[in-house]
Amino acid sequence: MDIQFDRPAEAMAAITWLICSADDVGSVEERDFLHAHIKNTQDFSGMSRAEFSTLLTSTRTKLFNNLDNNGFCLASPAIDTVINAANATLNDDQKFQAYVMAVVLEKSDGLVDEEKVILEKLRSRFQITFDMTNE
Repeated sequence: MDIQFDRPAEAMAAITWLICSADDVGSVEERDFLHAHIKNTQDFSGMSRAEFSTLLTSTRTKLFNNLDNNGFCLASPAIDTVINAANATLNDDQKFQAYVMAVVLEKSDGLVDEEKVILEKLRSRFQITFDMTNE
């Protein structure tokens, strides 16, 4: 199955869902971090809290209604589909920002193996030459 993003902010929101749902549980720490820090990044600046929440909700609905999942996280091929669609939507600066955003988001509640796999896929597909997960 294929998916496309209408705008860069939607692609960035999809990447947040990859990280938040990677371990089958969106933690309170991740939610709080999204609203306290990620919402204020360049690609989401200017959005009210309600607009940001609406974007996250509509993106989750789009992903989970159109891609293979278990109700809590996307299947591995669906993760690849999201990353490929984000790669096609984002420019080089946005890809770098998306990777950094994903790394800091995963650090909000601790890195798990599933997140590590997603971060490596993002780094590789976005052609980012250094690994920030060890910092």
